[in-house]
Amino acid sequence: MSEFIYLMKNGDLYKLGIAKNLEAEARKLSPGEIIASLKIGDPKSFNARLLKLYKKKRIPDTNYFRLSELEVDNCKKHLEGQTNLPKSLSDEFLIGLNGSLLFGILTIFISFLITRMFIFSLFISIIFASLPMWSLSILGSFGGYDVNDLKAFSTVPNRLKGFLIAISMVSFSYVLYALFDF
Repeated sequence: MSEFIYLMKNGDLYKLGIAKNLEAEARKLSPGEIIASLKIGDPKSFNARLLKLYKKKRIPDTNYFRLSELEVDNCKKHLEGQTNLPKSLSDEFLIGLNGSLLFGILTIFISFLITRMFIFSLFISIIFASLPMWSLSILGSFGGYDVNDLKAFSTVPNRLKGFLIAISMVSFSYVLYALFDF
């Protein structure tokens, strides 16, 4: 279900929050005013990414910040969708897949230049291509989220996908190695 992520100004403080009903939230936060918002399907992960982005300006144990005008403009751009900031945990998974593809291509190219053995190069490249997936399965993300701002189970599906892909890549690599026994 879609919810709103909003940036609210109250005096010299700014608040990043999540609300199902933006008008009701605005009334509740009066005299503060909501200056930017985004309706999104996975608000918790995007909110956690924004909270981490402005972590140094955060008032401890709150969602209130002391932001400069430049940071406010930057946050507005994120909330208006004018940046490439990943908005969900599945976007984080796609970052891992792209990283795996890049690692694999670079490794096969370099390994083939060194050894001139295609199957061995493929074996090595699959091992290296699994590294981003291992990282995703262990860490849950690539540094885009603050663990304190997300519930523990929210990254579990990402970790599980990363783990299963990493296991399958290593298994396939082992089969290649065993079949062609360099």
